[in-house]
Amino acid sequence: MKKVQREAYELRQQGLKLREIAERLGASTQTIHYRIKAAEQYLNADDGIKMAMSKAGLEDISQIHSGWLKTDEASLYFVRPQNTAVETLESIIQHIKERVGGIKPLEPIAPPSDVVDDLVTIYPISDAHIGMRAIKEETGDDYSLDIASERIRRSMDELVELSPSSRRAIILDVGDLTHADDTSYLTPRSKHTLDMSGTQYESIDLAIEVLSAGIFATLRKHTEVLVRVLRGNHNENSYIAIMFALHERFRENPRVTIEKTPSDFFVHEFGKCMFAAHHGDKGRAERLVLHMAHEWPDMWGRTKWRYYFNGHFHHAKLQDIGGVQVEQLRAVASRDKYAATHGYVGSPQMQAITYHKEFGEKSRVKINF
Repeated sequence: MKKVQREAYELRQQGLKLREIAERLGASTQTIHYRIKAAEQYLNADDGIKMAMSKAGLEDISQIHSGWLKTDEASLYFVRPQNTAVETLESIIQHIKERVGGIKPLEPIAPPSDVVDDLVTIYPISDAHIGMRAIKEETGDDYSLDIASERIRRSMDELVELSPSSRRAIILDVGDLTHADDTSYLTPRSKHTLDMSGTQYESIDLAIEVLSAGIFATLRKHTEVLVRVLRGNHNENSYIAIMFALHERFRENPRVTIEKTPSDFFVHEFGKCMFAAHHGDKGRAERLVLHMAHEWPDMWGRTKWRYYFNGHFHHAKLQDIGGVQVEQLRAVASRDKYAATHGYVGSPQMQAITYHKEFGEKSRVKINF
């Protein structure tokens, strides 16, 4: 194996973190990750492959897919097993912790002087699909990284300005904040090809940036801000990076709580109001309501006004099911080519909903695109 791969691997075996190894060897944490993986592939390779590499003067096994092994007695063609195993959630979380653990937290922001204790305002963000590319001639509307950023930033500023000064605010991303989960640019389960307007790096970077801007906007109007980023069917793993990055950025601000959990469900109690949310891709509304009652029976019993939010379908739908108002939210994103060619319709929208702790929903502000 290469010398740099062996160095990185040996330091990792000594218990050093990726960031510590990167600082010692003068490389990025991503580069160190790849070097360690290459070293592990070499160490786990067949002895015949190692011998052939040595005779051929090759050092990096990650560049070798297949070849011939020849001796005086036989010739053998081999295909080296590729490392296609999906990392566990715990492994992904550990990598993210190491990448964002050193982010310098922001200084606390002074709270507003006049707020209403009996109110909470929810700012739901549904299916923003940051990184998606759409062309007006194909889909009826343009969409790109810049358009997604402008929509979320401008809408959060306007929604905060027009909403009551409730003490508490909840920024609730109900999933698919980003369009792709990795650099394959395929949907994780069905493997549909995705039209992208930027790289995965740019999409995640922008998602963190626009949510941070939204948090700053709400801090001007509300004393407490709770933020929850839910998994979507397009970003089943990459949402974790956004959640951890926000947690590190605001970890020393007592007015901001980034809810850090791998659960697919959000639930929150405010007076006689119960709020729950799920992306909506893994169950019909009726089953999610029953799940809500089963999982949180005490909260269910204490509350009178119960609300369930989901996205995924990109069009609005409001229904009362078993004592719960179930609201399917409109998407922030425009239609992509797949939706347009299949005849799906829906008008992009963001909104803010304010609730009273005793009387339920009080008011709404909507912004259409």
